[in-house]
Amino acid sequence: MNDSLPGLREMQMFVAVYETRSFTAAAAREFATQSGISQHIKQIEEMLGVQLFDRQKGVEPTAAGTSFYQHCLEVVAANSRALQALDTFEQGLAGEVRFGVTPTLATYQLAPAYLRLMSQNPNASIAVIDAPSNMLIDMVRAGELDFAIIPSISQPPADLSTTVFAATPAFLVSSIIHDSGFEHGELIELDELTGFKLLAPDSREYAQWIGSQLEALSGPGPCYQLDAVLATLDLIRQSEWMAILPGLLFVHDFSVEPAERDFRINPFAGAGLTLELLLVQPARPTPSALMMAAISAIQHVTQEHIQLLSRFRFGNQPAVRRLQ
Repeated sequence: MNDSLPGLREMQMFVAVYETRSFTAAAAREFATQSGISQHIKQIEEMLGVQLFDRQKGVEPTAAGTSFYQHCLEVVAANSRALQALDTFEQGLAGEVRFGVTPTLATYQLAPAYLRLMSQNPNASIAVIDAPSNMLIDMVRAGELDFAIIPSISQPPADLSTTVFAATPAFLVSSIIHDSGFEHGELIELDELTGFKLLAPDSREYAQWIGSQLEALSGPGPCYQLDAVLATLDLIRQSEWMAILPGLLFVHDFSVEPAERDFRINPFAGAGLTLELLLVQPARPTPSALMMAAISAIQHVTQEHIQLLSRFRFGNQPAVRRLQ
């Protein structure tokens, strides 16, 4: 017996003969001639030193033929899987992209966008960092990141290209047991927050986002700022503090069963409050195709989630309550 197996093409011909029980039918299936198929089978038998078919009974497989058939199926299937795996590497873009986001997007939007980007571009190297806005801006400026997506700030960096990436509605967020009297999902007016313990966003985003309206609500006394998303949520969960936060942080929390809900979320009446997200990148004329694909992937997921937020907000329009 030869130390090596027949080639893949020979195995495929053998499988065709085994399954059709006919040299003629196998030839039609494999786009070959009947004599060619017969000759290949004879060569396989000589190579292996065993008879695979009993030609006295037509084209009936022997016990050796049946055993060999099972192993050939495994080889043919393995070959098919290998080719399919390699096919994916012919798709998409190659190269490297590095970008950063703040927790606003890192909480729910980053993972699905990252998975989508990887599946569409299996040859690409994709690196992402979650960091505060000022750190991300410095990293883009230093060339350590290709781009960053940050909340709107009052003074965008003049040496970088800054464009609006998306706009997310903002919501009042409080503990589900907060005694504000608001119902989950109820539309509220901004001036209804007077006297409540309200955390302010980062000072650089303060005037740009909420403006002087919130300053009037807080009244005299110290101003409390907590620029840490996880700490803010934990403080809200276990205290009387409330915060006005971007809805993208809660996109999966709106439909949670009441018994499983940690937060009470209230949209604002009228035009509401909106937080713009900015795309920050070096001022260069031609970003790479992979960079554009990364931006597109995040933007697509973000817009899907913003639509969910809008449906939640406008679905609660009839519930608005006015101060008497």
